[in-house]
Amino acid sequence: MHRLYYPHPRISLFITAGVYLLYVALFVLAFNRAQWAAAPLAIFPVIGAGWYFGIQGGLLTATVCTLTDMLLPAAFGHSFKEFFVHPGNVVGSITLFALGALMGMISAAVHERREVILRLNELEKEHLDYASFLESLNHITRIVLEAQDLESTLKILVENIAKLFGADDCFLALWDEVNEKPIPMAAYGSMQDHYSGLVFERGEGTLAASLMKAGHPLVIPDLKNSPYISAEVASLFPSHTLLGLPLIVQDRKLATLYLGYNEDHAFGQKEMRQAEIAAQQTALLLTKIQFLDEAQRRVKQLTVLHEIASIATQVDTVDRLIERTTEVIGRNLFPDNFGILLMDEEENILHPHPSYRFVSTQDVSPAIVALGQGVTGWVAQTGQPIRIGNVDGFKDYLNIDPTTASEMCVPIKLKDRVLGVINTESTKTDAFSFDDELLLGTLAGQLATAIEQLRTTQAEHQLLSQLAHSNDLIYALAHITTHIERALTPEEVIQTLGVELRKINLTCVVAHYDKNRSLFSISYTSMEPDILEHMERTIGFPLIGSSFSLEKLNSILKGQEVLQPAVITHPEDEIQVLFRRPREKGIPEMLQLVGVGPQAALLRLPLIFERRLLSILWVWGESIPQSDLPMMSIFAKQVGIFLERARLFQEVQSLALTDALTGLQNRRSLFEVGRIEFARSLRTHRPFSCLMLDVDHFKQINDRYGHPIGDQVLQEVAQRCKSLVREVDLVGRYGGEEFLVFLPETDLDTALLVAERLRAAIEKTPIGITAQELSVTI
Repeated sequence: MHRLYYPHPRISLFITAGVYLLYVALFVLAFNRAQWAAAPLAIFPVIGAGWYFGIQGGLLTATVCTLTDMLLPAAFGHSFKEFFVHPGNVVGSITLFALGALMGMISAAVHERREVILRLNELEKEHLDYASFLESLNHITRIVLEAQDLESTLKILVENIAKLFGADDCFLALWDEVNEKPIPMAAYGSMQDHYSGLVFERGEGTLAASLMKAGHPLVIPDLKNSPYISAEVASLFPSHTLLGLPLIVQDRKLATLYLGYNEDHAFGQKEMRQAEIAAQQTALLLTKIQFLDEAQRRVKQLTVLHEIASIATQVDTVDRLIERTTEVIGRNLFPDNFGILLMDEEENILHPHPSYRFVSTQDVSPAIVALGQGVTGWVAQTGQPIRIGNVDGFKDYLNIDPTTASEMCVPIKLKDRVLGVINTESTKTDAFSFDDELLLGTLAGQLATAIEQLRTTQAEHQLLSQLAHSNDLIYALAHITTHIERALTPEEVIQTLGVELRKINLTCVVAHYDKNRSLFSISYTSMEPDILEHMERTIGFPLIGSSFSLEKLNSILKGQEVLQPAVITHPEDEIQVLFRRPREKGIPEMLQLVGVGPQAALLRLPLIFERRLLSILWVWGESIPQSDLPMMSIFAKQVGIFLERARLFQEVQSLALTDALTGLQNRRSLFEVGRIEFARSLRTHRPFSCLMLDVDHFKQINDRYGHPIGDQVLQEVAQRCKSLVREVDLVGRYGGEEFLVFLPETDLDTALLVAERLRAAIEKTPIGITAQELSVTI
C-alpha cells in the first residue's frame, strides 16, 4: 500500500495516464447511452494527478479531462455548444479544477509532513548514534580508570579506541616536549608487541612532530606518500591510511594518538567530529592518568622506603636483607632486570648476589665484575651514580643481556666507602629519570646503612633508632602532606607547611623566587615571634621581605646546583646571602639562638615543579639528621607540586573575577557583589549607593590617538578612582569606558559628594601619554 501512496515518479505518471485512458474508454462506451453522465468519472485521474504531481498536475489533468468532455462528443456529431448547454458539465468542470487544486494542496501537505517525519527520524538516529558513541567513550573511560598501572592503562585505552572506530591498528606515543620527540608507549593490532620498543630521535620526521606543529588532527590517505612523515619512519608502520590526533590540554602537549587502516578509508564529517571528541576526552583522561600514576608512584616510593626500613629491622643477615630488598624494589619499582652486587674490598671485584634476577632472558646469569669494568665497575670505582639512556653508546659496555636498552646504577656507599652497587636495566631506551636515580640513591643509602649495621653488631641499637625515626618522619610527612593538599593558595600552602613542621619540632624559612628578576624574597618563617625579633635586631632589618639575588646565592654555593637538595654544613656562609657585605659579628650567636647548631642539621630544599624553581625551603631541627635529606627531598617535590597547583587555582579564580586591562573587578564580579550588598542593604535598612562613570568622548580618543592610548586612559582612570574611594568601596569595570563604584553605608548626598570628587580629580590632572598630556573628563 505504501508503494501505491508514494510510487516512483515514472510509475505515478503511468498510473495517472492509465486511469485517464480508462476514463476516456468508459466515456466513449457510455456516451451513446448516457451522454455526459460518465463525465464525473474524470475525478479519478484528477485525484491521481493532484496526489502524485501536486496542484499543477491536478489543474493540468482537470483541463485535459474538460477538453476531453468537449472534444469526444464532437466525434459523435455533437457540437461544442451542447457541452455548455448542460449546466452539470460547467459545474462538473469547475468541480474538477477545484478538486485538482484541493488534492494537490492535500498531497503537498502530506508529502511535507512525510519529509518532516523522515528528517526527524534521521535526526533521532543521529542523536542515538551520538549518544551511543558517548556512552561507549564513557565506558572506555571507566574501564581505563580501573586499570592498575600506566602501561596496562594505555594498552586498554588503545585497544578500546581502535574497536570504537573500527581501526585495524591504534598507536599512542607520549610527547617529550624537552627533546621534541615521541616516546612510543602502547599499540593495538599488528605492532602491539614491539611498538613500545621503537626509538625516535629529534628531527627524525615523525608524524608526531607534524601533529604537534599543526595542533589539529591530520588525515594521511597514503602513509607511504605523505609530506607529514618521512619515508623511513612510514615504512615501520603497516597502515595504509592513518588519522593522527594530537592530545593537547591547555597548550600542554601530552601525546599523539593514531588510528590506522590497512585499506583506503574515507573519514566523513561525523567520524572526524567523533575522533576529535575522543581525542579531547583521551587527553583529559591521559592527564588524569598521569597525575594518578605520579601520585601512586610517590605513594609506592614512600611505601618501598618504609618496607626497606622495616626489612632492615626484621632480618639478621646481609644475604637475607639483600634478598628481601631485591624482591621489594623489583616488585614495586623496577620490574625488569634488577639486582645488587657487593664489593669484595680485598680483591677489588663485585660479586652479584644470588637474588640478582633477569626477567627478559632466563638463561642469563650475572658475572663477577672487576673494578672499573663496565657500568657497575665504573660506578664502584668512582662512587658516582650513572644513568644511560642507550647502552649502545657506552664505551666498554658488558653486554650480558642483549635485550637491555638502558641502564641505571647507583653506589651503595657509606661516607666515602663503596660497599656495592644497585643495578637496574630496561628493554626500553631512556627508561630512567632523575627522580628514579634520586630514589634509588635513597634506597642505596638506606641499604648501605643496613648492611654496615648488620656487619657491625655494636651499632645495632643506633640502626634501630635511625630506622624508627625514618618511619616516624615518613608518617609525619605524609600527615603534613594531607594538610597541605587542602590549601587553595600558595600563601596557605606555605602557612600550613610552617605550622605542621612546627608540630614535629622543625623550623623553616621560605624564600619565594621571582624568575623574571632572578631575585629571592623571604616570604615566611615559622620562628617564634620573640626569637624572630631578636634575630632581626641582630641583622638590622626585617627578615620577612628581605631579598637577595640568584647570582649571590650561586656565589655562596660555589658550584653546587641550586635545584639540588643539600645539607648545609656551613650555615654561617649560607646566611651571608642576607647581607650586602660579608658579616661575621654576631652570626654564631644568632644561629645558636634560632636553633641551628651541631645537633641540628640545616637542609636547603628547592621547591620545584617540572625543573622550574618556585621557592627555597630551609628547614632545621634536632629531630632531623642529615640522613633524612632524601626523604625530605621527596617531600619538597610534593610541596612544589601543591604550590603550583594552588597558584594555578588562584590564577583561574582571579581571571574569572578580574578585568585583565584595568585590574579591577569585572562585570561578573560586580553583579555578584552588587547583588549581595543590595540584599544586605534591604535587610539591615542601611543606605547603599552606586556610581556609574563614563569617560567623555572616548571614541574620539581611540580614533585620534589609537587603542593603546585608549587602554592607557582607562587604566589611569581606574587607578585614580580606586585611590579616591574607601577600602570598603568597590570599583569595577562595567564594560568599555564605563565603570561602577559601590558605596556601602553611603547615602545619596554623600554619594554625590564622592561623585563630584572623582569627576573633579580626573578633570584636574591631565594624563601623560608619550610626549604630551591628555585632558580627560568623566
